[in-house]
Amino acid sequence: MLLCNIDKAVALLRQAEDVLIITHVRPDGDAAGSGCALCLGLRAMGKRAFLAKNPPSMGRYEKYMTPYFAPADFVPAFVVAVDTPGPGQYPPGWESFAERTDLSIDHHGTNSGYAKATLLEGDSAAAGELVYLALEEMGVSLSPAMAEALYVALTTDTNGFRTADTTARTLYIASRLYGRGFDAAALTRSLFETKTAARLGLESFLFGSMEFPKKDICVMTLPLDAIKRCGAGENDMDKISLLTMTPEGVKYGLLLRELEDGTWKISLRTDGSVNAGSVLGTVGGGGHAAAAGAVLSGEPEAIAEAVLSALEAVL
Repeated sequence: MLLCNIDKAVALLRQAEDVLIITHVRPDGDAAGSGCALCLGLRAMGKRAFLAKNPPSMGRYEKYMTPYFAPADFVPAFVVAVDTPGPGQYPPGWESFAERTDLSIDHHGTNSGYAKATLLEGDSAAAGELVYLALEEMGVSLSPAMAEALYVALTTDTNGFRTADTTARTLYIASRLYGRGFDAAALTRSLFETKTAARLGLESFLFGSMEFPKKDICVMTLPLDAIKRCGAGENDMDKISLLTMTPEGVKYGLLLRELEDGTWKISLRTDGSVNAGSVLGTVGGGGHAAAAGAVLSGEPEAIAEAVLSALEAVL
């Protein structure tokens, strides 16, 4: 892996033309917000920049991505991946660009080093932090749209600045974004406080499905038929794995959610004492110390047993 610092990343971005920005498959708030802000920042510098078409899993993030998707005839000269730890997370149709990626801007400690240069801070709370620092170094004046996108990146990846990797720098950057032409209070309410009836139905089901293999481990299982009975869509799934950490005394939370193709999306949350990314790395997944994911095939009971065995081995 060829690691670079902010200065080197900025030098590459200053020289870049016709930039394509790729985000990980099913982009969340950090991927969508970081990608959008970088795209708008490069455009403010007079460059042509687009996002690789990659519909977000949550409709609430569409406005940060859809308007900036690359036209079909766009030929990039420089490729940047944001918040994307490896080629396996490239969206469908863009996998071949992994070996053409000039710069990766990421905060996943499991980054595989696939890009020609990598700006990586595994202890950053969000990729949005690094994009902010790069834009600041390039002298870009943040527009309200850039500031809002970066605020979404920071708030969603820190669960409202409540995760263990939230630092003084995270809060400083948030303070620099706050009040720059967007309603931060209304945005926070829409992201964290407002819930659909379908979401409330999912939460009711999950709390009813709780199992405790040990007093500090909570397992929840969400089959596809329960999702459909609640009338829930992807918008209703945002951060739903956090519910596994709600019961008092829980240090490790595991959510198994069935997908349309019969596979299971696995989300592992921890209190930070065990690296969730390393645990799920043993079954083909990855992520951060406190949160990681994977998609696995099989029966949910067997999948849960495999993940819990991997967790037990680390413990």
